Amino acid sequence: MIREPSTIGLSFSTGDQSLVTGYSGLQSSGEGGVGFAVPTTPSPVHPPMQMTRRSVGVRASLLAGVGLAACGAGDDLPGVPRIGTSPGKVIYATWGEVGPRESEHWSLLNFEKNYTDLRIDIITALDQASYVNRLEALISSGTDPDVMRVPGQIAHNLYARGAALRLDGLVKRDGFRPDHLAPPYDVGTFKRNWYGFPRSRTASWVVFHNRAWFGRIGIADPLPTWTWNDFLGVARRLTGTAPDGGGWGTAIEPMASFPLPWFWGVGGDDIDRDGEKPQLDTPMVREALGWIMSLRETHRVAPPAGVVRDIGDFAAGRVAMWFGNADDEMTLRRIGAPDFGISPQPKGRVAQIGGYQPDVIAIGARAANPDDGWELLQFLVDPDTQRLEFEQGLWLPQSKSITDAASYRTPVAAPHDRRAAIPGALMRVRTPNLSPATGAMRRAVGEALTPFWDGRASLESVIPQAMAVATQVMAKGE
Repeated sequence: MIREPSTIGLSFSTGDQSLVTGYSGLQSSGEGGVGFAVPTTPSPVHPPMQMTRRSVGVRASLLAGVGLAACGAGDDLPGVPRIGTSPGKVIYATWGEVGPRESEHWSLLNFEKNYTDLRIDIITALDQASYVNRLEALISSGTDPDVMRVPGQIAHNLYARGAALRLDGLVKRDGFRPDHLAPPYDVGTFKRNWYGFPRSRTASWVVFHNRAWFGRIGIADPLPTWTWNDFLGVARRLTGTAPDGGGWGTAIEPMASFPLPWFWGVGGDDIDRDGEKPQLDTPMVREALGWIMSLRETHRVAPPAGVVRDIGDFAAGRVAMWFGNADDEMTLRRIGAPDFGISPQPKGRVAQIGGYQPDVIAIGARAANPDDGWELLQFLVDPDTQRLEFEQGLWLPQSKSITDAASYRTPVAAPHDRRAAIPGALMRVRTPNLSPATGAMRRAVGEALTPFWDGRASLESVIPQAMAVATQVMAKGE
């Protein structure tokens, strides 16, 4: 059996109450261009790949697959180098609920299995907001994690502040090739230099649909080319047809949390391509926001504010269609959702453009062990690690060596057809326009629009406030 983390040096903090063993003394305080085509890789990367000693071990251990579960005291893989640049530990910072973090343990255990000179200590928090506060406290105190998972919307802010190590030198030194990473790369780059690599939430945003519910009332799976009107028509047919006589066709809460793909569908955006000027007061943005709200207020196919909270309401059969990141497939598996499928972003009046907003992993600019952190970072985006994490139910892979396989694209069970989850497989996808201030701007705009989503204010009354706060944040540039 795989040894417990404590026996090989892996520490795990399950909440936001304490820091990891061996990393004490700190307390927590309190998005590039449109680029529909694959953008040019920001910095020259030289083939062939020259694998470092530690990355050779990574491949050797992962090619052994989940067979490591049968390991014992004398079963270390022969010929695998175990000497790193320095003995000690690598600090890895991430966030998430206990279940996903336990799944991630398998990746880290595989890394530690054959490199006994290193141990991985984890800094973690249960939710993203608490994690960001903790990460900022670490960076402010000069105790940067060696490897840190970063929400994509704040990544450019960290890059611009010099809080993440520029990776170009390491990329060139080791001949690292990013071919297996899902483009576009702009979330991991800044001013055409590498600072991070996409990891987690690398799938497109999709519409989940309850296939059992659809089948019961005779609705076929949506076509990849469906439109906003098609979406509304299906939602109308579904509303009130749950087995108990209730149920809703959809919910607007997830659309409100990430409305940008709906803006793009009518030719709008929240900020200009350079990431400098807010565009929330345009007719296109008003059209998209008004249409989303009409699902509740006019068409009555979405529940009132406060009735649904998260994707658990979809799994429980209270909502028939749910807009969300395709990685939520893993959540639905864990909580035992009924049979479901996924469909791409519906086409708006102007375009059909999917949303792609991955997290990234980077190395802290003042990390104590950047070379060993680089080895861990490469390991975490390696296709074999991606495969293992997918099999462990952590998140969807991005490597084409996995996503191009027919068995991945058309599984026999839910979601049956994953092409909508793969950026570019069925339609154009893009990341939000990025700059150092866009993360803070979007959080501020979200707060300004809350009265509208809650039904306490009209759209016309909140747009000026949203523009004002967006302009203020963008003027500060951070």
